[in-house]
Amino acid sequence: MLVFKVTDTFRVDGKGLLLSGSGKPNLKGVDFRSELKLILPNKSELFTSVVGINWQNGDLIVSDVDKLVVPNGTEVWLIDSK
Repeated sequence: MLVFKVTDTFRVDGKGLLLSGSGKPNLKGVDFRSELKLILPNKSELFTSVVGINWQNGDLIVSDVDKLVVPNGTEVWLIDSK
């Protein structure tokens, strides 16, 4: 399930990488530790997990991903709905 397309990223010290999307994100099924697949604009894929959620605006904090690797336009897909 597509959650959103990345419009901005921010490094959160000690937490991970905050991914922000435009419009209303589809957070149905997204929870702490949900597994995500990031599909970059060049069609390469990265796998990560949710370590934080801002329910007010739909931003996600993910682990083990570098800001320089996740450009705007990256698709965030939920691959593990609990």
